[in-house]
Amino acid sequence: MKSQKSQRIKSRFLGLAKRAEDFLIPPLCVICNGALEHDRWLCRSCLNSLCVNHNTRNACPRCSQNRGRRDCACEFAWDYPFQKAFSIYDYDDTLRLIARHIKYKGKKRLAYHMGQISASLIPQDFFDNIDIIIPVPLHKSRMRARGYNQAEWFARGVFKGMNSCLRLHIDLLRRTKNTGTQTKLDKESRLSNLACAFAVNPHKICELKGKKLVLVDDILTTGATVEACTEELIRGGCASVRVLSMGRD
Repeated sequence: MKSQKSQRIKSRFLGLAKRAEDFLIPPLCVICNGALEHDRWLCRSCLNSLCVNHNTRNACPRCSQNRGRRDCACEFAWDYPFQKAFSIYDYDDTLRLIARHIKYKGKKRLAYHMGQISASLIPQDFFDNIDIIIPVPLHKSRMRARGYNQAEWFARGVFKGMNSCLRLHIDLLRRTKNTGTQTKLDKESRLSNLACAFAVNPHKICELKGKKLVLVDDILTTGATVEACTEELIRGGCASVRVLSMGRD
């Protein structure tokens, strides 16, 4: 009991200290250290950069690759198990820094904020007939180290921005294998690394049968992670999967 009271006092003190710090040293843009105006994380210039990023994407309607930057073969050789993917932004320098703050600097609220301010950019029909939304899960060791799942917080922000009544299910799919970072691996190596990395929660499998899902991730690169997730979800009995991501590399 004494420990809980001590924690509450400590939390209040830290809150007061943070407010005093913000008053004396106003928070700056997480990207460029520019002055903030109406947004608590990003300056007007960086918000405009995100807007230009989205508006100049010539996205493939299936894999969401920006065909202005790189050709895709979806028209002739669609080989993903999910129905389609939608990425809100290209993975440019601005989004790379945002993703770094989210994943490695403890800024889970930035992931939520990005979902909230970007929700209106998702096509209105993307969630048509969808039953369940799930984030790509983290392995428990990564979850312990980071303290949160960035894909989950991004998804929560999207729901807030959409005023959606859909529910986010965070325990239908589990990551059973710690695959480590896959940043420097090509698609084949990623697929091999991800073999048997995900499993449907056996206690929740009845909630999955016949359902249509949206699977949410932060950055879509080769698609190997969401492909492995989708294959496991389909084995578990879901009817279909669509993929939503904040960025497309």
